[in-house]
Amino acid sequence: MSRAIRIFIALCGCGWVWYAAMQCCFVWSGAQTILANPKYQSAKFIGAFTGYQPLPRMANDKSVLWTGFMIIGFIVASAFLLLNDKMKGGRMKKGLLFGIVHWMLMTPWFEFYLPYNVMNEPLSLVLLEGVLWLCVTLIVGLFLSFTMNFGGAEPVKRAIIKDLTAKAQRR
Repeated sequence: MSRAIRIFIALCGCGWVWYAAMQCCFVWSGAQTILANPKYQSAKFIGAFTGYQPLPRMANDKSVLWTGFMIIGFIVASAFLLLNDKMKGGRMKKGLLFGIVHWMLMTPWFEFYLPYNVMNEPLSLVLLEGVLWLCVTLIVGLFLSFTMNFGGAEPVKRAIIKDLTAKAQRR
């Protein structure tokens, strides 16, 4: 697969993968039922989505959320493209490393500022969300790395092949 096609897939697919990863980690895992439970969640946080006017933009226009996924996904994929050749290791290592860096740059500040500080979310839920976001960013990082580094031998495999070739030539 050509590099141009892989770049296209990464740029266009990142938002979709981010959405699917959020669905898996937050919704399908059952975590969202805990995060939205009034027994655990702050009334202010729940009210922001259900009662306070105006409601979030996505309540009246579902395209707002998808537009955000696509724009932010494009930006995240672009960041990966900038860093991909500078990271060492194979597809798995690069994907996990990028996922961790993505999490480090996004999640702590976001979770501290909005859920914990502004919305009064309990610390235990902030920490749960932090773990869920780590899962999401790791999945996105792996998608981007496996897409962009598709095909060809991994660096470790190349080193093994080179070593075996050198040994065979010596015989």
